[in-house]
Amino acid sequence: MRLLTRLTTSAALLPLLVNGATSQDQAPKPAVYETPAGQFTDLGLNDRGYRELRRERDGAVVVVVPAGWFSKQSYIGDPGIEADSVSLHTEAFLIDKYEVTNAQVAKYLGTLKDLKFKESGLWDGDTPLARDHDWGLKIADGKVSVQAGYEKHPSVATTGKLALRYARWIGGDLPYGYEWEKAAAGPSGLLFPWGDAPSDSTRANSFLHGPKHTMPVGSYPAGASPYGVHDMAGNVYDRCYWFETPQDIKPDAVPRMIRGGSWVSPHWANLRCVDRCSQPMDAADGSVGFRCLIRDPAVLKAVGEGAKPLLRIHDDVDAAFKEAAARNVPIFLFLAYETCGQCDRSRAQVFTDRRFIEYVNEHAVLLAGQDPGDGRSDPVEPAQGPSVLYPGCRAENLQETFDYFCRAVNVKVVPTQISDFRMSPGLFVLNPHLELHQEPDDMLLVGESSLRKSGDDPQGWIDQVEKAQKLLGSGQSFSDFRAGKPATATIWRHTDEE
Repeated sequence: MRLLTRLTTSAALLPLLVNGATSQDQAPKPAVYETPAGQFTDLGLNDRGYRELRRERDGAVVVVVPAGWFSKQSYIGDPGIEADSVSLHTEAFLIDKYEVTNAQVAKYLGTLKDLKFKESGLWDGDTPLARDHDWGLKIADGKVSVQAGYEKHPSVATTGKLALRYARWIGGDLPYGYEWEKAAAGPSGLLFPWGDAPSDSTRANSFLHGPKHTMPVGSYPAGASPYGVHDMAGNVYDRCYWFETPQDIKPDAVPRMIRGGSWVSPHWANLRCVDRCSQPMDAADGSVGFRCLIRDPAVLKAVGEGAKPLLRIHDDVDAAFKEAAARNVPIFLFLAYETCGQCDRSRAQVFTDRRFIEYVNEHAVLLAGQDPGDGRSDPVEPAQGPSVLYPGCRAENLQETFDYFCRAVNVKVVPTQISDFRMSPGLFVLNPHLELHQEPDDMLLVGESSLRKSGDDPQGWIDQVEKAQKLLGSGQSFSDFRAGKPATATIWRHTDEE
């Protein structure tokens, strides 16, 4: 089973209360936030369930990508080779729902002084900004305007230097490579923004499936990413920094990476979320644009984001045991049926409880399994693909985890107390050191009778994990594990009395 370390997606924050309606028939005004990057207006949730805001400085719609883990795929040039993945954490950020348009760039250029016009190009002193293009800006006779009919097309023939200046003007930056990939691929690390199926004419503007020029931003809603970000594949490339992990960040770097493919891309591999290329900062052509990102904690705090942590969940048995054994921490096992009310209450309440999230994220490994149960004839969960009930997990991996413990059971490994659990959800705290188990019951540190299943006892669940940790000895926090620090060996040993 492939390692897919996941997070659950907590309910997006509802718009904050603002000036009330003057009458019962008038809808309340949307919340408006004052931030270091200017005003933002709350637009509520998009069709993927993620919060959107309008950045008033340039009118752009931004999507909130919450803090948490995503499965980052390794880049392999040959698309026929299956890539490995790693779990990577990002802080919350705001990313433009669409690429910056020609009209927005023209508005920004109108705020600049001392522009120089030469050879159908636009310069600010010695800095090249943009050139005249049939699908972009019209630069002639000392004036800048937008080619008629292309106002809503993505900005093209603009340099990386202009893109960076624009991003700083709106109070942000261009995306780091791994931030861009998370926004494109979603928590589960999809091959394409829309899933794992190849592109067609409804999903992306590429050379084989498009008009062979740019299209207005948002023209391909079927190709939107799991967060509801559009045109992450095709139309125009997006500029990014060449940072694949937070450890790669260098303060003096510039955004020379381009991601997502464009209308010039004939091969489906170039539309993959992992694909990348490079472009000099002073280059300006008709296939490269940009979108902005804001990661400033002060801005996120001002709009009410980043305040609530998100639960980290494994949906892969082997990976969960491997990590928990390396850290010498317990596994909290959650086995659920799709139609089980107690399972629903636990996911909705305990899995979103701050105490439980913060403790488990740092001091345990939560492993989830899911089965349709009575809903088998008409399941909510797909057979494969991103989970509906556990955003960020893969449906097929959740089923495999459930089957490992309850269906295709190896009775020499899995105790019957787990495989025949009495009442759903199946709740257990497990010993991760399989190599030390002499009997199946050695896997159990805490049985189901010690864990309330009513969905109202997060502290009780924490207490039982702490009890299990005492049997294992000193555990390693996830922060230290991620930093590569050594962990203490377990003190647990099999005895006949246990």
